[in-house]
Amino acid sequence: MSAPSSIRVLDDATIAQIAAGEVIERPVSVVKELVENSLDAGATSIVVDCGDGGRTSISVTDDGDGIAPDELKLAFERHATSKLTSADDLFSISSLGFRGEGLASIAAAGRVELISRRRDADFGARVEARGVTIGDPAQIAAPLGTRVVVRDLFALTPARREFLKSGRAEFARIASLLGQLSLGHPRVAFALKSDGRDVWTLQTVDDPVDRLEVVFGRGARGALVAIEEDGAHSIELVSGHISAPGRDRSNRNGQVFFVNGRLVRSAALSSAWLAGYGSFGMTGRYPYGALGVRLPPGDVDVNVHPTKIEVRFANQSAVFDAVRRAVARTLRATETVRSFAVSSMPLDSAENGVDDGLKKVLGRAKLGDAVDAADAQLSFAPSRAGNSIRMLGQIERTFIVAASDGEMIVIDQHAAHERIAYEAIVDAAGATDTAAPLLFPSVIELTPARAAVLHDAEEELAAAGVVVEPFGDGAYRIASLPAGYEKRRFDLDGLLDDLGDDDAPREGVAHRNRVLATIACHSVVRAGEALSPQEQASLYERLVRCREPHSCPHGRPTMLRLDRLALAKAFKRV
Repeated sequence: MSAPSSIRVLDDATIAQIAAGEVIERPVSVVKELVENSLDAGATSIVVDCGDGGRTSISVTDDGDGIAPDELKLAFERHATSKLTSADDLFSISSLGFRGEGLASIAAAGRVELISRRRDADFGARVEARGVTIGDPAQIAAPLGTRVVVRDLFALTPARREFLKSGRAEFARIASLLGQLSLGHPRVAFALKSDGRDVWTLQTVDDPVDRLEVVFGRGARGALVAIEEDGAHSIELVSGHISAPGRDRSNRNGQVFFVNGRLVRSAALSSAWLAGYGSFGMTGRYPYGALGVRLPPGDVDVNVHPTKIEVRFANQSAVFDAVRRAVARTLRATETVRSFAVSSMPLDSAENGVDDGLKKVLGRAKLGDAVDAADAQLSFAPSRAGNSIRMLGQIERTFIVAASDGEMIVIDQHAAHERIAYEAIVDAAGATDTAAPLLFPSVIELTPARAAVLHDAEEELAAAGVVVEPFGDGAYRIASLPAGYEKRRFDLDGLLDDLGDDDAPREGVAHRNRVLATIACHSVVRAGEALSPQEQASLYERLVRCREPHSCPHGRPTMLRLDRLALAKAFKRV
């Protein structure tokens, strides 16, 4: 048995590596620290350039106030900052940075060159730092502001490099972060480059609405509505654009939050947003957009996490209520909730009303007959009605109502078509004739984040018949779709958003099945789409021929069957 180790004080280099591990997780962490420094310095223009997605180099250039030459070396010391003077200041922080760890942590993870010039100086100064070694400043000709270049990130910690993804994937994270930051600072111009090549440039604007499509993708500007400001007590919702009813997504990744201009991650704000969305959305779907909350600095604690991405509220319930009310009020003003109505469209007689159709179907059974209450229940199983099925119409263009001898069937048209499409894609995957080239290929612009997801899933998509090719800067061409699919229904943006979900499997059979299920989900009839009686009947007939017709590939039921026993129990007749 070995002797117990004695307690010792760690050396400076080890302490720096531990601290860097908390703050600098990957290239996007470096960009976040440096851009927030630039914003705190009053910059009106910020340029970010990444080599190999930040794996080899990152540079951030701004036109802010700059750093005095005699303070350059001090800036790399741990817990050296210009934003705090005493512990009391921690309870009223208005700057984005305050811990004094950013530059020190970056230097511990890579090699840093810092060039800065103040507005009242004729020359700038340059200093280099690596690990705990900080060089002496040297005078240099430089423009106003500060430029920080980071090279060989994680060279001092090779094990950390092994956890990095491809340069394309890391760049997508950086592009997403910078776009989100731009929403909270519309009066600052942002430019993003990759290996010296311009990716996008955002000029200063009065309203962040002009930047929505950079963050949320093409069409977002029309899908998002401005939130109505609310001055409730000390809480004020000063900005925000949220998705309109029916314009939701499959995960929360599209929710961006700002608290006093600080980009944050907040379960409380997300829950409040969802509570305000209430009945406007479907279960399992989430609103997206950007929502900002402003309140006195003393009412929010930002000293919660080393990366400053999380916050705590002194009065969380008040913040929750303010967000919930503002979201609900905005959505109510956008679209009036419509009542459900069933349209009668029986195949054999377009003149028969729904009531007549239901009477003919259900009238044969005397609902007052004695039945076993234990057997009266909703069934998720396919109907056993055979060929006597008749289509009665749609409810809200989402649910198909059908009838057969003694029972009524309600079909979720999207889930049903999704099951049909999934089994067809699975059966055809890998075949030589899976893909059907489009006579007129569609060209679509993708955000860097979506382009990275496309690149990672390219082989699986092609095997299923979805062929998407690069078509210039940020543009891609949908060249082929699975045989039999309609181009008008194919939603590439939605497909890539789902595949990019952090919880999605990344390899193996689970990944393949996820890709196929997601293709099916974004290639079929959607909720809210009108179908003819013939299309409704065809959908049902194809569904009951599936191997697993009772649920969609994601596990949601495709149809409900209500027989006379279930109806009798529901109306308390038994």
